[in-house]
Amino acid sequence: MAEKHLAKTRKFKSEDINQILEIEEQAFPKTVFSKATILTYADRLPDTFIVVQSGKAIVGYIIFDLTGHIHSTVVKKSYRRKGFGKMLFMYALRCAEKGLWLEVRSENSEAIEFYKRLGMKIIGKIPNYYEDDHALIMRLEKSIPP
Repeated sequence: MAEKHLAKTRKFKSEDINQILEIEEQAFPKTVFSKATILTYADRLPDTFIVVQSGKAIVGYIIFDLTGHIHSTVVKKSYRRKGFGKMLFMYALRCAEKGLWLEVRSENSEAIEFYKRLGMKIIGKIPNYYEDDHALIMRLEKSIPP
């Protein structure tokens, strides 16, 4: 397994689609994005659909917009807790205008704890956002030096 220091972030390319779909299926079996949805995001947000690549493998991605809304982010299970998620998050934070915000399943304690470690706070809840679960809205304000 390649180390984090050999990893790089870059913009999504169309040839990444199969690896992205594989990550989606592993991470979100109930709500997997279709190929069409992924390609729509790639078309709509070409500068902020970012993958992290370790060797030849795509190990995670983040899709966000410049308002700071994270539409989707995930790291392959076998690559978690190695800094790849933080790498993607920090990339998005540098690009976002005011900070970052996202919706997360209220039952996804692993993701919630990860976002909290990055400094995000729960600021709201959307009942039944995921049909079978509520969404928590989490936010991290971008600190601007004086």
